[in-house]
Amino acid sequence: VTLAPNYINYTIQTMLKQEMKRKNICFSLFVLGLIATVTALLVWGVYSRLSRPPITQTLDPDRPMVALTFDDGPSPRYTPQILDILYQTQTPATFFLVGERMEGGRLLIREMKTVGHQVECHTYSHQNLSALTGEEIRQEVALAQEELEKILPGHKFRYLRPPYGSYTQKVEQEAGITLAMWTVDSRDSEPGQEDKIYSNVVDHIK
Repeated sequence: VTLAPNYINYTIQTMLKQEMKRKNICFSLFVLGLIATVTALLVWGVYSRLSRPPITQTLDPDRPMVALTFDDGPSPRYTPQILDILYQTQTPATFFLVGERMEGGRLLIREMKTVGHQVECHTYSHQNLSALTGEEIRQEVALAQEELEKILPGHKFRYLRPPYGSYTQKVEQEAGITLAMWTVDSRDSEPGQEDKIYSNVVDHIK
């Protein structure tokens, strides 16, 4: 039997299309499986973090103490690392959060609250409060409070850390909550300076 060239070409093309379709289906199933696996791992990771029991470290008023505070977060890169270290060492800390960054760090903020860290205000948009009007100062605190209550309903800020440590008597009056400053600045804004950051803190603790 002699087959026409056109029929042979049609048969080959059909076989190639079927093979390509099979490969596409296999690839799609692989991608879906990979997505499902990653999603499951993320959900498990989030659940395991949020299900951590509270930090049990108790403060002894008869011993010297240092208050650890962290500004400018939450950061998707650094905040989880900080939270893990604090939890491993059972160390409570205070996080001064920026309102416009809260939406992207909802789970991290819930974790802070769940394990017993203090969650406080670092304004909504990290502006220099000393350069703002009274209304703008109040708005920076109010907007940050609104963002926080979307994540932690009923949680009220007790303290405000003014960005750059800049404040005036007007800022104190208009903020509506107590200002919380610092005594030692780690000066950690430059990457790759771990030893210097460590020295900046440890060498100046009193």
